[in-house]
Amino acid sequence: MRNAGASIDPPPDPFAAVRPDSPVSLPADRRYSKDQAPERGPARRKKLPPGVSPLPPGVSADIFATTPPPGSTGLPPQPVTLPPPAPPPEPWPMTASVRVRRADDPPPEPTVVIAPEPPEDRPRLRLLLLLTGGLALVFLLAYAIPAMYMWGKILPGTRVGDVRIGSLSETEAIDRVHQRFDGNDQQSVALMLDGRRVGVLDPRDAGLAIDVEGTVADAQTGFPGPFAVWQALTGERELPLRVSLNAAKLTQRIRKVATLVDRTAHEGAIVYRGTKPRVVPPEDGLVLDRQATADAIKRAFVDAPAAVPLPVTPVRPRAGKALFDAALDTARRAVSAPITLTNGGRRVRLSPKDIAANLRFAADERGVVRPQFDAWRAVDGLETRLVGVAEAPREAGFVIVNGAPKLVHARTGKGVNAIELAGAVSKVINAGGSRTIPVSLAITQPVLDDEDAMRLAIKEKVGEFTTYFPCCAPRVVNIRRAAELLNGLVVKPSGVFSLNDSVGEPTTARGFVSAQAIEDDRLVLAPGGGLSQVATTMYNAALLAGLEDVGHTAHRFHVVRYPPGRDAAVSYPEEDMRWKNDTEYGVLVQTTVTDTSLTVVLWSTRKYDQVDVETSGRTDLTQPETRSANEPGCLPMEGGPGFTVTVTRVFYRDGKVLKRDHPLTTVYEPQPKVICVQGTSATQGDPVGRGRSGTKTSVDPLAPDLAPDAGVTPDPTAPNGR
Repeated sequence: MRNAGASIDPPPDPFAAVRPDSPVSLPADRRYSKDQAPERGPARRKKLPPGVSPLPPGVSADIFATTPPPGSTGLPPQPVTLPPPAPPPEPWPMTASVRVRRADDPPPEPTVVIAPEPPEDRPRLRLLLLLTGGLALVFLLAYAIPAMYMWGKILPGTRVGDVRIGSLSETEAIDRVHQRFDGNDQQSVALMLDGRRVGVLDPRDAGLAIDVEGTVADAQTGFPGPFAVWQALTGERELPLRVSLNAAKLTQRIRKVATLVDRTAHEGAIVYRGTKPRVVPPEDGLVLDRQATADAIKRAFVDAPAAVPLPVTPVRPRAGKALFDAALDTARRAVSAPITLTNGGRRVRLSPKDIAANLRFAADERGVVRPQFDAWRAVDGLETRLVGVAEAPREAGFVIVNGAPKLVHARTGKGVNAIELAGAVSKVINAGGSRTIPVSLAITQPVLDDEDAMRLAIKEKVGEFTTYFPCCAPRVVNIRRAAELLNGLVVKPSGVFSLNDSVGEPTTARGFVSAQAIEDDRLVLAPGGGLSQVATTMYNAALLAGLEDVGHTAHRFHVVRYPPGRDAAVSYPEEDMRWKNDTEYGVLVQTTVTDTSLTVVLWSTRKYDQVDVETSGRTDLTQPETRSANEPGCLPMEGGPGFTVTVTRVFYRDGKVLKRDHPLTTVYEPQPKVICVQGTSATQGDPVGRGRSGTKTSVDPLAPDLAPDAGVTPDPTAPNGR
């Protein structure tokens, strides 16, 4: 079914039906018969209200006007404008539900019609697509062709160190890298510090090796990506050489290197020589940077043969030399007068030398230089005079009875409060004021009680040595006094024995006298002459006991009474003789003095079955010169040759050699022969000074009666054959 189109008949006159001069014909259903007509009066038209038209809405009254005939006079005819033809009929749009608009509904919103944009320029778009496709094709061909060529091989431009492995298969690359680096583990690495070699590292000792397979595997021989192809065509790529190592072995080896490099920073101090203060300048230390050293060794191993400059970090002391120089005036005032200690009616006087012997200036943790007074040592031996023998504390100790150590019980008592005394002395030194200090007493426990003493396991001889001297010389007084101070001393495990600390300054107030001593290359008289014989005897006893030597100085000239290469010179406070108790047992010092000999015996628990000392022959002999001297106080010297000798300590256990010490070589200068002009020589009792300022005096002289031609030799019947 379709909509009807326009009629082809001419349109009827729309006004014919409503002309007033023609009857109106109604439809049959609306006509009234006469019989049905209502009974009404004469028909009248109903009058409408003003302003109300009888016509339907939208119908104008002009349609009822009579059309003037053609050619009639009147108004000129109006042009008739016909409406435009109706558009083709469209089907009525239907929706699921149709709602009839009601009078009270709001007016509908105006419809906005969006006109479609004009179509794009198709030729321009086509050209853009063609260009894009062409470029993509060129890129694909430029990437795909090289990528196919490189597939399965190492990318061109790849190298490992100075070895080029680009465009090789993985197997070929492995072979080439092996040829270059397989000998690196046989090339030693030199370890350098400040331009000098301090050690050599064998790579095999550290488990160092080149991981060739792992290095080549990093090259990735699969199908390369675009960036990899670009890099291969335009540049080079260096693969890091993989190094495998035994971390534990390398760490252990670097730890040994550190023992050769590390140097502890030496703190400065002000110490006294007699009562004259002098500055011991501080020294920087070094610490090996172990992680940086490991990295440097690995790099050097790759570039072998090579040397490694060891990376070190300086360690600064707490205070510089300038701070100690500034404290020298305070150090001089500290020993300008004595200090008196009082306890009620008891009084003890500390002389300037006593103060100096127990005073030093050092930097604290904040780097401030302060006085440090050793009150414990200062009152040692004087405490009984302040407290009384009956009330003073007593440490546990040992005496030798019937050839065996016997315990001497400790005792609690009253003692000087050393902490308060040290503070009071430091205050007097810094601020001045009265030099009379009342001491306070406190109940004092012995440092070594009976239980601790028994745990030291002191039960047998472990070392013994004897030296000899002529009777009755002044130096014998000093030897006897030092032996008294050392007898009964106990050195605990890990403790360090120091002769200077144990004996102290050899002053006349402490029982020492002036005797012959060596200053530079001549004999002089000095307080404490002969103490080097005590040091040498102690050194040999510790040597045969297997204890660790931590510091000694040989004499400048060989002294005939001592075994060559096994002597020790001391000069308070600089030159010292020290050994360390490197066992888990205590060590008891026993000294015995006769008119012609000194014996030192060390008691403990044996660590070794036997310790021997091997001595080489004398080499590089040099003859002495002869000279005359006419200055006052001249002491003649008989002279002796110089030579070089080496000693080695051997340790035995269960009848076998357990270990050997590093050989120790000593070079002796020739002792000049000095002839004193008549009337200028000094006697042993003359108070000869120490001579030139700043020189060291070895308090173990070569006296005329002990010169090599005096016929004095070590006694072969002495213990241990000395």
